[in-house]
Amino acid sequence: MFSIGDKIIYGSDGVFTVSEYASSPIDKNDTRQFYVLRPIHGPVGNIIMTPVDNEKAKIRPVMSREEALAFIDAMPSVEILTVNREKDRRDTYRKALEVASAEAMISIIKTVIRRREELAKVKKRPSESDNDYEKKAKHCLYGELSVALDIPIADVERFIECRLESVAAG
Repeated sequence: MFSIGDKIIYGSDGVFTVSEYASSPIDKNDTRQFYVLRPIHGPVGNIIMTPVDNEKAKIRPVMSREEALAFIDAMPSVEILTVNREKDRRDTYRKALEVASAEAMISIIKTVIRRREELAKVKKRPSESDNDYEKKAKHCLYGELSVALDIPIADVERFIECRLESVAAG
């Protein structure tokens, strides 16, 4: 169980703070406790309420600073997603997003970047689906890294680039 003030990842919706516990907002006879989750990056009104004992939702703590740095260092080794048939691409992205792990998010991002590079060679652009899933993955991953590293979300991509350059340089 998370405590009030904990920073958590809620599925692929991003980073939230557990702001309080509450009873069911819908059913007064429901005796379960609910987390009231407030988004850290996003509109303040996008509050989520979910049962504390919800086993379907992927809820996990935000990684620590040390875990975030180690994860960034390991990003080059994270595999891109393999899509056997073009029409399965959206389903592959959706399944990766549902995993809600940092590794799954970077796999989506790396896959779309690679696809964008390949399509540019033939003067094409990625599909809206590619762009949408990349945006969702970045929102979730960069939001988590922003909190873990205590930097603005707008600075996360540049932080990653600089970190990877310094690791590659030795």
